[in-house]
Order: sequence, then C-alpha cells, then structure tokens
Amino acid sequence: MGRALREFYKGGFWHVVNRGAMKDSIFRSKDDYSFFLYRIKESLKNYPVDIHSFNFLPNHIHYLLGQSSDEINPSKFLASVHTALSLFINRKYARVGHLFQNRCTIKDIKDNDHLLNISFYVNLNKVLEKLQGFDRSKIVQAEDLEKLLAEAEKDPWSSYPAILGLRKDGITSPDFILSLLSDDMEKARQEYRRLAKEFIVSGHFLKTRDLTFES
Repeated sequence: MGRALREFYKGGFWHVVNRGAMKDSIFRSKDDYSFFLYRIKESLKNYPVDIHSFNFLPNHIHYLLGQSSDEINPSKFLASVHTALSLFINRKYARVGHLFQNRCTIKDIKDNDHLLNISFYVNLNKVLEKLQGFDRSKIVQAEDLEKLLAEAEKDPWSSYPAILGLRKDGITSPDFILSLLSDDMEKARQEYRRLAKEFIVSGHFLKTRDLTFES
C-alpha cells in the first residue's frame, strides 16, 4: 500500500515534527543549526510559507506552518530544507543513510485555541524536555522554571524570542499568532509571555502533547 497523500490547502495550519534516524542527533554543532537557518531563509524565497513557530532540538525539529498561497504548500518547502540539511550533515560527518527517522509527522490544526497552544508547545519544547529531567520526587521550584524561560527567550534556534519581539530572525511570521491575543502587538507579546508560562504551570502542555501525537 502506498503512502497516504498529505492534504494541504491555502489558509491551513500544520504542526510538523521530524526526528533523527534511530533517535540519533540531527545537529551536532552550532554550525549545523546555523546552516539550517540559512537554508530555511533561502528556501523561503522559492517556497514561501508562513513559519508561525519553530524549534530545533538536537534530535528533532518542530514547526507550526501556514500556507498563504494556492501554488506553494508546506511539503515543497519541507522537502527543500530537509534534503539540503541531510546532504550537508552526511557530507560534513562522512555519514551515509537517512538523516531523519521517517517522513514528517504532520497534524492539521483547525481550532484557533489549539493553534495558540501548539505555538506554546513548539516554542517551549526545550523547556519541557529539561523539566522532564528534573527529580520527579521534588517539586520544581519557581526559580528553576523562571531560569528555563529566560533561557528560552535567548534561544537562537527557536522562534520564541522573535514572537516576543526580542529579535528578528528573518524566518518567523509572528503577527497572526499574536493577533489571537490582541490587536495591540505589545500587549499581545506580554500576554503571550504570560500564557506561555501558564501553559507549563497549569500542566496544559500534557493535553496539547496528547492531542498532537494521537493517531
């Protein structure tokens, strides 16, 4: 049986995840991340999609993508950047074989509330992973969470700083996500930061994770 066709359409939103083959690392150095950011910027010139959120971790990649034209859908963009990254990594480290475990996991997002939560989930994925590494017999201290959130605001491989207006990365399209919170962009950024923290503290990320990866 052949692979099921992915359905893309103008005005749609998708959460996209891809993992390293055999759970191995995709990125091994800062230069690897930098190359990928460069390739994304170049590919957006030919395959313009809206990247509402992204986060690149050592062994997996998250995006929240939108399609803004009839002609270009996210599959063309993803094929372009992931092929370029695979060739670069294989050549640089003299490796062979697939860089990614499978083709991307793609989830169609139709509800605006879930869209906002997916944006939090993508942008805070490193924070969530680090929290999982804490001693589960102890309560996570408020200062630990604040430290992790402060690190996220400086993360060069995530769209979180761009959404908060802390930098422009030439990749992230933050306006639509922020418009779900307020027409005033500064108020929207402040509310996004507040709700991002609440997303973790409330444990709502668990429901979002389950909805994201349900079959």
